[in-house]
Amino acid sequence: MNKWKKGAVTLACDELYECIKGKKIALMMNTTAIDNEGNLLVDEIVNNSESKVEFFFGMEHGVRGDLYAGDGKLSDVDAKTGIKIVNLYEYPRLQPPVEWVEKVDAVVFCAQDVGVRHWTYTPWMMLLIETCAKTGCEAIILDRPNPIRGDIVEGAPAEPKYAGTHLLSGFEYPLRHGMTIGELALMYNDVKNVGAKVTVLKMQGWKRDMWYDETGLVWVPGSPNMPDTDTPLFFAATGLLQAASFSLGIGTTTPFEFVGAPDFDGDALAKELNSRNLPGIYFIQKYYMAMTYLKPTEGSSRELTLCNGVYMVINDRDAWRPVETQFHIMDALAKLFPDKVNFEHHGLARPRTCTDKVHDALKARESVLPIAEEWKKGAEEFKKTREKYLLY
Repeated sequence: MNKWKKGAVTLACDELYECIKGKKIALMMNTTAIDNEGNLLVDEIVNNSESKVEFFFGMEHGVRGDLYAGDGKLSDVDAKTGIKIVNLYEYPRLQPPVEWVEKVDAVVFCAQDVGVRHWTYTPWMMLLIETCAKTGCEAIILDRPNPIRGDIVEGAPAEPKYAGTHLLSGFEYPLRHGMTIGELALMYNDVKNVGAKVTVLKMQGWKRDMWYDETGLVWVPGSPNMPDTDTPLFFAATGLLQAASFSLGIGTTTPFEFVGAPDFDGDALAKELNSRNLPGIYFIQKYYMAMTYLKPTEGSSRELTLCNGVYMVINDRDAWRPVETQFHIMDALAKLFPDKVNFEHHGLARPRTCTDKVHDALKARESVLPIAEEWKKGAEEFKKTREKYLLY
């Protein structure tokens, strides 16, 4: 017997079943797409809906979550249902191909966003919308909560030079955007003049000032590095640094909550960051074992290494601004360890940041804090731009 307790937020699953009734559909989902009782939605739709599921689109981590990030070795057929999997890694831009989308009446998209721009599932949804516009196929978005609230925006929108150039870049919206996947779908379809038929199935009970753990919905890790409901906040605080040569705690049980390296002075870093009196966050010196990049000459391979750094402790999540904190982390590292850090260890650094300003300043050994102030202004401007697309 399913004993899952009903929470404050209800997903529009009943409306979805009615919307797809009698249609030939495809599903673009993964293990984060669950219904109100915690059941995997791909299986529920296949087994219980009055629609014909023709195929699944396979995204990062696969339909069943059995692959690591970036591993494109998806199976051709889903072992549980026997349904065809269309591997998006085999197509240009990783975009859902026209020749498959035109086979169905609608594609249903549902995947949990983390509220941060460089999370690949949501930009993948935008690529789907583009293809649907070319075929006349309907894109049905089953909306889900923004786990780090919908009333706080941080960061300037992605610059046009980078917007849409990579799955990490999305389009011209901020790093912490404060929107749901449904709202972003409507915004993208409109501001980019895509012209797709987009149907967003709204949640009931979600409020913009909610954290995910207040929704009553079960949290399913969308990646091995997104284990719980606090992780998206830490991802907003250190995620841009994934292309750097130091460690963010990847490989630990608390990824993105650390900043360190084998040759860092964690005590000095903690004292420097705490001296800045950032609201809602505190830094403590910590040794930890984590995956770190090897020397640049050895490519992007990693190894498990003992690191000395800082561990972040949230003492007021309502007051904490993780994106601003990220700038202070970069600034402190550049100040304390100028000859030990490489912020562009590989080529994805700038597509994540979506601007050259940050990395140009770091290369020139200039403070990045003035850029943080620019980003605050950009966030306020975006809040006005997004108003017409907000559903809650």
